[in-house]
Amino acid sequence: MRMPLLPVLEAIFVAPGEHLSETSLFKPPFSRRPETPPAAPRFVDHTASSSLDASAASFPNSRPISSHQSDVEDGAPSFVSSAVDNSSPPAVSSIDNIFGRKDEQRKKTGPCCQLERRILAAPATDFLPLRTGVEGEEVEPVITIAQALKSNDMAGGSYIAYIIQTHFPNESSQFESKHRYSEFEGFRNLLLKLHPTAVIPPIPQKHSVADYAAKPKKAKEDPHIIEQRKRMLQSFLNRVAAHPVLREEHVFHRFLEGGAMWTDILADSGLSSYLKKKDTSVKVSEKGALRRPDPHFVSAEDYTARFASQINHTYKVHKIMAKHMEDMAATYSDLGAAYNGWSLSENVLAHGIEQVGQAVDSTVSATQQLCRTLDGEFATPLQEYIQYSKAVETLLKWRHKKHVEYETLSDSLIRKQSNLQKLEASESEAQRLSAVLNAEGAAGSGHHHPHHSRNSSTASSSTTPGGGIMATINSFIDNDPAATRRNNISRTRDRIATIEAQRTVCRQELELANDEIQKDLDRFQMHKIADLRNMLLAYAVAQRAFCKKAMDAWTDAKAEVEKITP
Repeated sequence: MRMPLLPVLEAIFVAPGEHLSETSLFKPPFSRRPETPPAAPRFVDHTASSSLDASAASFPNSRPISSHQSDVEDGAPSFVSSAVDNSSPPAVSSIDNIFGRKDEQRKKTGPCCQLERRILAAPATDFLPLRTGVEGEEVEPVITIAQALKSNDMAGGSYIAYIIQTHFPNESSQFESKHRYSEFEGFRNLLLKLHPTAVIPPIPQKHSVADYAAKPKKAKEDPHIIEQRKRMLQSFLNRVAAHPVLREEHVFHRFLEGGAMWTDILADSGLSSYLKKKDTSVKVSEKGALRRPDPHFVSAEDYTARFASQINHTYKVHKIMAKHMEDMAATYSDLGAAYNGWSLSENVLAHGIEQVGQAVDSTVSATQQLCRTLDGEFATPLQEYIQYSKAVETLLKWRHKKHVEYETLSDSLIRKQSNLQKLEASESEAQRLSAVLNAEGAAGSGHHHPHHSRNSSTASSSTTPGGGIMATINSFIDNDPAATRRNNISRTRDRIATIEAQRTVCRQELELANDEIQKDLDRFQMHKIADLRNMLLAYAVAQRAFCKKAMDAWTDAKAEVEKITP
């Protein structure tokens, strides 16, 4: 029987006054708007010598600019330099090198190993971590974390190692590897560097300060925390395997194959430099205001903030409810013991009271099972989506910062062009005045002016006590203003060329980021709907199992009590 999911989804994840339809579940809010975009803003040309092409200066408000809409060069430097300086424009390379993606010749022509062939051959649904069968039974994904073992490192310290097993359906062989939490963290950090425009699946958070304060030596060995980490790390690996881009990374295949530590895998991959690579973009604030924000991404940011708030609130309420159920189970346990003790002192009522006590005990068992099931199949995925929402927020902030960087470079370019205009106008005026003075000097070249007294005066002043001060003052005076003007014009032109190159790269990066982020947000949204469906289905199945077990126990108790005759 199909569950009515729409009312539940509306109650939890839709703002008041809005409604979901059957089709709207698969029309994510991140999807692009109609193809006709609003007019794009343009920056003004200030000079003929260093003008900005109108199409190159415009920014797409609703979608990336296609190749026929822009005259941007086919190549661009791999990274924007850290500041607007006097250096010459960076060399232009292939557009594919945006974000440094060809630094290690990472272009692939086919599967790199046997494991990747199997991953690519398997449907993405085999890896989805949240799958529920028709009757509600949980289906194991391809990648599982079989167990967590306490191990010791070379220094004698202890840590928890997670045993990863990769087993494809209808195959007898499997891959097995062993990694600790810090290696999962290092792998995810590498993915963040390699794919800045992707929504990287989250991993469980590190132990909090409160955990270490409560259990200084046992925080890492807490069974509940270990079990939660097993589930979330397993989900992380399967989500990476289901991602059309992330699953192609060979470091991921090595991570699953086993036989090597993460440090060796990273060293052999040649990608360790990515973890050390600093952000070389123009320094701008993530919170910088945009003059012309993309309305679509503004909407995406608002939706993500609302979703994060709603999912956090749902998780908190669920934890309160779970605590109430645990307390109720403990109270029921005492009540069952009381009924069982009471039955020993009765004759006619003894069997009926004992049956009631057994029903209470069955309710305790069913409640405890319900708490465990909801913790694994509902609370843990909720917690995962709390971190997922943070990952999406971080990604959108990164895109916002890239947009701010583009506008900052455009503003800087306009200022430099305006400054160049003023410098060139000043140089033209100086040359005009110089020509006039030279003409007057030539006309009066027949007249002689006495210079001896002036030279004598200057010579005498240099010997006076204040002559050193005057010499210092004279050293600050520009003795060749014409050369200074020419140098300023040359430096300004160099800066304009540098900024133009930087802005071209930034524009290309922003267009590519808009496209790739959009695709990943749409994919994330579709998986989110499927996950929420399975979470709610698992919630309903767990409640049904709890109610059935309790109902059976109380039905038996009722039948036994009805046998009592006064």
